[in-house]
Amino acid sequence: MACMILEVMQLKRIGSQLPNDRKCDLPEVTKWRHLDESSLAKDETIVAIPEAEETASEFFDELKAVIYTMKIFGLFPLQKRNPGESTFQRCKLSLVYSAVFYVAVSVYAYHVSRERIEFIRYSEASFDDLIYSVIHFLYVIPHFYLIPCHWKEVTKVGGYFARWSQFQKQFLCATEKQLYLGQNRRAKWSVVLIPVLALLFAVSEYLLSSAEEKYWELGFYWYIFTVILLHVVWWWFVCSSLRGAIYNISENFFNCHVFQKGTFSFAQERSAKLVRQYRDLWVSLNRLSRETGLFMCYTYGHMCVLSFSVVTFSLYGTLSNVHDGLYMRHMGLAMAVCVIGGITYVICNVAHHAASEVSLSADFLRI
Repeated sequence: MACMILEVMQLKRIGSQLPNDRKCDLPEVTKWRHLDESSLAKDETIVAIPEAEETASEFFDELKAVIYTMKIFGLFPLQKRNPGESTFQRCKLSLVYSAVFYVAVSVYAYHVSRERIEFIRYSEASFDDLIYSVIHFLYVIPHFYLIPCHWKEVTKVGGYFARWSQFQKQFLCATEKQLYLGQNRRAKWSVVLIPVLALLFAVSEYLLSSAEEKYWELGFYWYIFTVILLHVVWWWFVCSSLRGAIYNISENFFNCHVFQKGTFSFAQERSAKLVRQYRDLWVSLNRLSRETGLFMCYTYGHMCVLSFSVVTFSLYGTLSNVHDGLYMRHMGLAMAVCVIGGITYVICNVAHHAASEVSLSADFLRI
């Protein structure tokens, strides 16, 4: 450490003795550094990046509508400590609210699941009605693991938000432009449309089902469908934000004046510095894409298992009656196949495209 300080002092002394025209040739020091890995294991993550001349836009703020809507349902029990810092920590008030909400809805879920189990065990209904009851029982299961998974992953989620903030500040320092992801308006529209779509799906399942469902069960099914769709939309926004960052980096890199004037050369210090800065951006984005698959792995892993189970039972119930003819009661099973299968497709497809585009672009600028 002492040797490094002496070297810095010597460089300052030499720089002060150089003429003005030679001082400009000295390489500038990069003003950011990567996030400390040890901080991810704590309850809060602080990004140690010097403040830019202009405040960078933040990933958390653009998706605030979706995040706060999910907090209403007991999810994401974390908060931003200070508006000017990229610091996230567990929120005790949100944790208490989440626990109370979880217990209250668990009582509701218990009575719904009890109705479905009793119908499966003691009813002499048809095969279609039993399939409906099994599927609706599967809809109850996500409630019991979604909120606890958010409790377990809240530290990683806070670290992920901090990583995004670090990347956006790094983008601002390198390009002198804001990285706007364009998700604010879409997030607001999604939180308006999702409860309506969930209500339509729950009512359609109730009307098409002949499994003697009670009307008071509709409230729970609306709640669980809303939570599932919020997770799907949240995942879509995260992956599309990665793709938007890729597009912005590529556009700014190839629109640089050194390319437009045709003066790009690795022998020039200015061009080499430009490539170095954009390479650092690609490396940071590549790390961010890897963390995307990890910061909520338990939540989406369980959701994929549930989706495959519902699709399997629904498809079996639909195809088993093809030889006898399809009736209106089979439309509910077919609709469940389409909706839940579509959810699975969206989760897998957007993640695949985001990962493939980030890896392809990172390989392009790997030096």
